[in-house]
Amino acid sequence: MNPTSLLDRSVGELVAEDFRRAHVFSQFGIDFCCGGGRSLAKACERAGVPTDRLLDLLETMAASGKADDTLNQLPLGELIDYIEANHHAYVREKAPLLLEYTAKMVRAHGEHFAEIKPLAAWVQALMDDLVPHLMKEEQVLFPAIRAMAAGEAVEGCFGHIGNPIRAMQHEHDDAGQILAKLREITGNYQPPENACTTWRVCYATLAEFEADLHRHIHLENNLLFPKVMALTC
Repeated sequence: MNPTSLLDRSVGELVAEDFRRAHVFSQFGIDFCCGGGRSLAKACERAGVPTDRLLDLLETMAASGKADDTLNQLPLGELIDYIEANHHAYVREKAPLLLEYTAKMVRAHGEHFAEIKPLAAWVQALMDDLVPHLMKEEQVLFPAIRAMAAGEAVEGCFGHIGNPIRAMQHEHDDAGQILAKLREITGNYQPPENACTTWRVCYATLAEFEADLHRHIHLENNLLFPKVMALTC
């Protein structure tokens, strides 16, 4: 494939085709989950990234081995199982820890470091968004998708399946904006030199949480939802 032909394709499509590209995009600050609908050319322009350098890295990566497309080949029900068992469970495991860490940081450092209280507030906002979001997927959208995949009648008051999908995508965008705010507040999750252990653990956990949530949103926005919408055509 001519590397320059990648520039006209969407970032989400490119990552769905080969998830290793996500690691390259992340190096350059290119949003591949919530911003996955942009063409690679527009994403590069938005991030101020030279396209020739990015394409060189993508070409080198492509030559290094075959992409693992196992998840892309899973039936819809099994893909949902994977998302729930890995990413939904991860959010539920880490959310209370992050809330605990930030609460401790507010008590210990909130009066002396201006970033601590806003950090805690944005972490709370993220979890307030994510936990109900998971429940809506698990109780409404995912059962409907399973029924569609099995050829069964879809029960629900939401009309076309595209309606709850668009709602979930909108909420993904909201989560992405909060993550961007957290990254800004924390200076890309870099604690100050004199930071206590809780502070360091909190920032490291936030960085891990962001990476997992990007992967989570990618699997839904760029793999699961397009497959579901294809069933309605």
